[in-house]
Amino acid sequence: MQSDYLCVFYGNHIDILNIIDSLKKINIIPIVKNESESARLAGFGIIDYQSKIYVHKDEYEKANELIKSIL
Repeated sequence: MQSDYLCVFYGNHIDILNIIDSLKKINIIPIVKNESESARLAGFGIIDYQSKIYVHKDEYEKANELIKSIL
């Protein structure tokens, strides 16, 4: 991941979907990194079902405040 993007959340799929929806409502387009899905598509198995949400560093504070209010 490029240094212009920072991880704001790491969690399960349900929480990820809720946070993505909330971020899009305030015009922040997140990047979701799901290593288990990438491994599955490549034909490998992985047990970790966690995903990460990244946002541009300019939007980090706004996104972080929103996530704190959701959780």
